[in-house]
Amino acid sequence: MKRLSFAVIGAGAGGTLMSIILKEKGYTVKLMDKDAKKVEALNGLEFLKATGKTEAQAKPDLITADAAECVKDADFIMVCTTTDAHNDVAEAIAASITDSQTIILNPGHTGGVLNFRKALDRSGSAAKPVICEASDLMFACRTMETGHTFHSGIKAKVKLASIPAKNAAVVAEALKDIFPCFVPAENVLETGFGGGGGMLHSIPCVMNANKVELKQPFDYYIEGLTPGICRIIDEADRERVAVCAALGINAEPLLPHLKSMYGLEPDNLYDAIQSCVPYKGIKSPADTNHRFFQEDTLCDLVPTSSIGKLLGVPTPAIDAVILLESLMLGRDFASDGRTAEKLGLAGKTKEEILEMVK
Repeated sequence: MKRLSFAVIGAGAGGTLMSIILKEKGYTVKLMDKDAKKVEALNGLEFLKATGKTEAQAKPDLITADAAECVKDADFIMVCTTTDAHNDVAEAIAASITDSQTIILNPGHTGGVLNFRKALDRSGSAAKPVICEASDLMFACRTMETGHTFHSGIKAKVKLASIPAKNAAVVAEALKDIFPCFVPAENVLETGFGGGGGMLHSIPCVMNANKVELKQPFDYYIEGLTPGICRIIDEADRERVAVCAALGINAEPLLPHLKSMYGLEPDNLYDAIQSCVPYKGIKSPADTNHRFFQEDTLCDLVPTSSIGKLLGVPTPAIDAVILLESLMLGRDFASDGRTAEKLGLAGKTKEEILEMVK
């Protein structure tokens, strides 16, 4: 039986750790990053190292800045970049991928598969690979130094979805011995709207932007989420849940989700955050180019707002955050993000959207 081969795109903490784990398990692994200096530095090391939950040393079979070379002959293409880079990834691999390959977005964020498929089409790809999206990156990890990733935890269950939806079960079964955390979801709406990134990242970042711009470090969750900011998050989350309801998705509100995930007891968001041990000591972003500012607004808040408008669900709190961030950073996030139009949903009814993601 043929041994599976993997291409890992994105040599950040998650992608580097994934390549180490796969190589340690004996699989062929190629690692790609667009940063040529990072690629040169990684190639200059004897091996890449993981510590923490995973203690391993390994070197991918290839570390390259050439996306086409990375994905050539790979059975699975694991995209581990930030989700706002997915269009660039799709463009870079469009001419090289084949029908027999499977692409997994780790994670996909809202509209991940829809967005990536559209990006491949715009780039002229004739191939029809299986494309899946994970609800979240399976690893909790951070880069300690070039080539050294600290692995602090792995999620027991990560939902996996695809279009057609049945593909997710096939992919999860194929990877069960490598990534047993993958659990098939009903469809990509379930994975896309299941996260709280926009709530816990974009909103606190916007409300603490002065500290970030003044280079005043703070404990991101414990100091950055005050009672007032938590009230804004609560209201925005109610809007997110309402958009999900309009799509026929039974989305869990943020507070019970956090209580279940971390075993928290408080019945209000502020006290729950303050009691969450894993959140203590998380550093604030160093600047506004951080993914908490960029990725989570473009790929979470914007599609939630845009799809809400499509379905007649008002999202004033979410819209206010998008507008404030756009004014502060001089970027039109509402236009640049994953709009319903960019996802191929413009003008569609709930029933038509549900038919699209079957």
